[in-house]
Amino acid sequence: MHVKRKLQFFRRSHRLLLAVAPLLAAVALWAVLAPPASARSHVRDVTSAIGRDTASRSTADGVYTLAQANLGRDIFAGACQSCHTPTVHAGPPFRGKWFGRTLGDLFGYLRREMPQTDPGSLSDEEYSLVIAYLLRINRMPAGDSALAADSTSLHRIRLDSLPGPRT
Repeated sequence: MHVKRKLQFFRRSHRLLLAVAPLLAAVALWAVLAPPASARSHVRDVTSAIGRDTASRSTADGVYTLAQANLGRDIFAGACQSCHTPTVHAGPPFRGKWFGRTLGDLFGYLRREMPQTDPGSLSDEEYSLVIAYLLRINRMPAGDSALAADSTSLHRIRLDSLPGPRT
């Protein structure tokens, strides 16, 4: 009788193993073939580098108006300043992260991630105004043309670094 129970247990275990084996094999195959997170990050970096190479303008060209920066300051105060002070987004930390990338990269990041309490809740125009404000506090010159509020246009503008934040 004892041998009969062991045989039944073995048959049930064998059936379970046969049912689960394809799933385990698929997981193992995915673990071997899926690119690591660092590779996915590298793809984003390469994509960003392609954007840098095709950027036809620079933030040093005066790509926003002073009026936009002033409106952006008000939006920043209302939507961003509860988590971030302007100084966090000025000077070396900001330049280190965004120098050489396009404003389209910054625009996409802001739309996906900010405000932290409700990402994507601002209009494209409001995000563009906040970018104008960030450019202003990072000593980028204002110009006569308004900064566009669409990703395609913003990907054509490279963020260049200028010395130190405005006081």
